[in-house]
Amino acid sequence: MAGEWFAVLPDGDTGLAAARALRPLARDVVEHASGRPWLMGCWPDGEVTVAAVGTVRLAVFGCSPATVGSLRERLRGARSVHDMDRTVARLPGCFHLLASVAGRVRAQGTLASVRRVYHARVGGAVVAADSAHVLARLTRADWDPSWLALRLTGPTAPYPLHETTPWRGVRAVPGDRWLELAPDGRAVERRRWTAPEPAVPLAEGAPAVRDALAAAVQTRTTHGGTVSTELSGGTDSASLAFLADRGPARLVTYRTVGRDGGGNSDGRVDGSGHDAGGHDAFFADRAAGVLPRAHHRVHRPDRAAALFAGLGRDRAAGAADPDEPFAWTRTRARLAYALEAMAVEGSRVHLGGHGGDALFGTDATYLHDLVRARPRTALRHLRAHRAQARWSAPALLRALADRRTPAAEVADQARLLRAARPGPRQASFGWSPAPRLPGWVTDDGAAAAVGLLRATAIGADPGPGTRTGTGTGTGMAEHSGYAGPGSPVEALATGRAQHGVLLAARRTGASVRQANRVNAGCGPPLSAPFLDDHVLDAALSVRLEDRHAPWPRKPLLTTAMRGVVPDELLDRTSRGPSAADLRAGLGRHRAELLDLFDGSELARHGLIDDAALRRALLRPHRDDDTLYGLDATLACETWLRSLDDRAAAGPHTGGGTVPGPIPYDRPHDRPRGVRGPRTPGVPRLPRTPRAPR
Repeated sequence: MAGEWFAVLPDGDTGLAAARALRPLARDVVEHASGRPWLMGCWPDGEVTVAAVGTVRLAVFGCSPATVGSLRERLRGARSVHDMDRTVARLPGCFHLLASVAGRVRAQGTLASVRRVYHARVGGAVVAADSAHVLARLTRADWDPSWLALRLTGPTAPYPLHETTPWRGVRAVPGDRWLELAPDGRAVERRRWTAPEPAVPLAEGAPAVRDALAAAVQTRTTHGGTVSTELSGGTDSASLAFLADRGPARLVTYRTVGRDGGGNSDGRVDGSGHDAGGHDAFFADRAAGVLPRAHHRVHRPDRAAALFAGLGRDRAAGAADPDEPFAWTRTRARLAYALEAMAVEGSRVHLGGHGGDALFGTDATYLHDLVRARPRTALRHLRAHRAQARWSAPALLRALADRRTPAAEVADQARLLRAARPGPRQASFGWSPAPRLPGWVTDDGAAAAVGLLRATAIGADPGPGTRTGTGTGTGMAEHSGYAGPGSPVEALATGRAQHGVLLAARRTGASVRQANRVNAGCGPPLSAPFLDDHVLDAALSVRLEDRHAPWPRKPLLTTAMRGVVPDELLDRTSRGPSAADLRAGLGRHRAELLDLFDGSELARHGLIDDAALRRALLRPHRDDDTLYGLDATLACETWLRSLDDRAAAGPHTGGGTVPGPIPYDRPHDRPRGVRGPRTPGVPRLPRTPRAPR
């Protein structure tokens, strides 16, 4: 439990057992008005602002313009934790909101999951925290092999399991809800936000988006000093750079020049690893030319860390977050390099364009909603999209006629987990991207994943060995939306387009959060203004045809940024290639990856056939299928290895088991590379025999 973390305790004697367990490790403690521990953990100076008016307590963890005085003013008249919606209304930033009023406690994160809240039952009380692993160690929780098998399908667990955790008994609070803790130890999740109907026209919605994004950036720059941002030539990064340049802080821009001459097309040095070509370099240089006050730094590929770097057997665990597998594992070293470079420049926060694609990109799923709401308008959009994507007419008609509920779609996805990915001419307007298992997942691993997803679809409890962390015994249950196995599958919003944007935003936000945990100490924290609550709400309010139109690119963002970003940068239509750095990084580090998966932890638990994976790594890669599956497998493998390094850390209360040494009967039973512990009590899937080498 090293690093930054906090736990939230109820205002009752039921929470004292957790307080005693946390006390030896908690450097910082904030008390309820009653004198009982309320917030415990380790956090840096300036991370939290706490205000009190009478017996009311309010804490803001993270980035906001709030001061003790301003919070006190907001607290006047507050009588219950339910009043906090009004208290913090219109407060920009990205922060946890924690309140203690009249014996009740409120804990909430952000809509896009950049800030998350987890909870678990510890003794006689439900306790909340900003880390699933803190609660897992506190409760001696086991990890679920079925959850991990399903996580092998992609960058995150598929909807609706994207907001569950691998730890049994540890639950994540969805971004649109807050958690209420009662003095008697019970807890309830309550809805705090509902996605708006997309009814605002572009002319009215664009200024609201601009104001929300400007406030989000200003919150990061208002304290002066030095801040940094990407300047890749893309619209997302340009928007942040030009807004940041308006503030009092000294601005430093960062760009990595890819092997094909360009930078990152969307302003991200993180997860995508999509380095664009010469067009991006041209537009990045043009942007730098009209930002004379800023300091511009360009890093060449021979200096920047390659993709897949830092994943050798001895270093892989350092690229993991103990909460859950980290989606951006293959680009972790590159992001660390960027943050280290900006630390040298004195940056105190690094602004990234994460979330720009989710909010403003053209997701064709909106056509499914638009056909039903405004068919004449939809016809023009359908023609344009079909010309660009070259969908076949039968596939397009099938996609438009799809009337499946989210639960029915999840059931179909469970049936097709082993199927080939759809071809590029197959239009799909589903509720969520179709998950697929890579070919090296074992039959037993696939069966576990299919069983969990099928049980999720019908709202059934999968039973022993496949429970995914909902058994907190919270009582007072008030669930709307998906709450784990045994709960119905419901959409995140009424329409598929709104649902899809929210799903993409939450997945991106969760990865931003993990990136900061994995790269803690490398440099300034990574911050994503596009994913702030007010920006998300403003963007989702705009009409679908205005937000997702295929012409121009990102029409809502480009309209919002007129007058802030030069028109030349907003009107670009080109994007560069994205494969050169990916191929180069894989070629440079293939030997390390082969060694990593020789006797891998995933294979030891029977989830993958490491020999099949090594064969896939040695094949020429002419498409993204192998690499797509590799990302998820890398994330899960490094996560399992990180658990070995943390097996002895943290307090323990309650029942359950913790990682311990494997009881091998004979020394030669231990596979090559295995360093010790696995999780006792977790059903171990049969190990697939290794093919001859």
